[in-house]
Amino acid sequence: MTQSTEDWPLPALLESRKAYQERLALVLPHQITGVTATANPAASAVAFVAMYVGAIGEHAPIRPSTVTWMSDAVAAKRTEAERRAYYRAAMRGEKEVASFCDEITVERGKIWYANNSREPVRDESIDALINNGAVLNIRTDLSTNSPLARYTLDPEFAALLSPDLVGEQLEQAVEQWRSTHLSPTGRRRAQLRRDPARNSKSVPVNLPGAGVRQLHPGASSWILKGVAEQFSAHLREPNVLFISQPGEKVNMLDGQALKAMGLAVDQTTLLPDCIMADLDPERDEVWFVEAVFSGGEITNERKESLLAWAAAQGLSPEKCRFLNAFESRTHSEAKRALPMLADGSFAWFSDEPERLLAWDSIGSD
Repeated sequence: MTQSTEDWPLPALLESRKAYQERLALVLPHQITGVTATANPAASAVAFVAMYVGAIGEHAPIRPSTVTWMSDAVAAKRTEAERRAYYRAAMRGEKEVASFCDEITVERGKIWYANNSREPVRDESIDALINNGAVLNIRTDLSTNSPLARYTLDPEFAALLSPDLVGEQLEQAVEQWRSTHLSPTGRRRAQLRRDPARNSKSVPVNLPGAGVRQLHPGASSWILKGVAEQFSAHLREPNVLFISQPGEKVNMLDGQALKAMGLAVDQTTLLPDCIMADLDPERDEVWFVEAVFSGGEITNERKESLLAWAAAQGLSPEKCRFLNAFESRTHSEAKRALPMLADGSFAWFSDEPERLLAWDSIGSD
């Protein structure tokens, strides 16, 4: 995967973000896709930024912040050097984007989306574009909460965004692409790209008392496997209620279990990596689990949001537990995350499955 070198290809651009929205409305109209998120302003922002940085196929994957940090002033800078420099800066962080603007002496101006509005870009437009074969998630090994880049345009879809494609030639190309990607079988192909069971490197997890679940390849899935198979053995009556996977908001079986319990998962803001319960009547606990390999640990702020959700569902805060699962105490992510763990939370390490680290006030129960 090419991400930080100078040799990935950069396509020609349409004249404006509005032009991308018009092109998306032609290729992916809501009358065909059934949703407006394939051709709304957020979708056009995704398409523009992906083309701007060359996020196509295996090259230069983006994350939602690559889109939200863009501004009209930066979008107007279109030399290859400027486009590559924006990508490198956006991969490092927003401060680097501000420094990039200083270096090219441009007033950045208002960014396209506020930093707290990434969910509409990711969970609505990117998700809808994936479902309709336009966007690829080329890093299914990453956890849901990973900040690393993973999204690119499907090369055949990106070809439809070329400014050289106009008139009858454009109409024919769109019709051909639709016949391949928006047919029932085409939609099924897009769906199956998300299915970890079709990947030879997927991670089989033996859920306590509930058979085997295939998780996407990657370190986070191996950590979750340890939680489900080893940590859960220390609960009296363990039951996995929910496991989050990239591109899968709520697994169908998990959704049925949650519904039966009267629990509603907030798909845009909650989504821990795993929710587990100890159904023993004397314990009656709910465990919120994050597999921490590339970010996503449970901080005090994260804990408060989970407690607010739990209270809204009728769960007792006293019965809620918070587990940060790591590969090892010596892993760099553990060293980074431990100082930020929420008060009253726990840390568990896959290579020391019989031990549990508690972070709490002295004298607390």
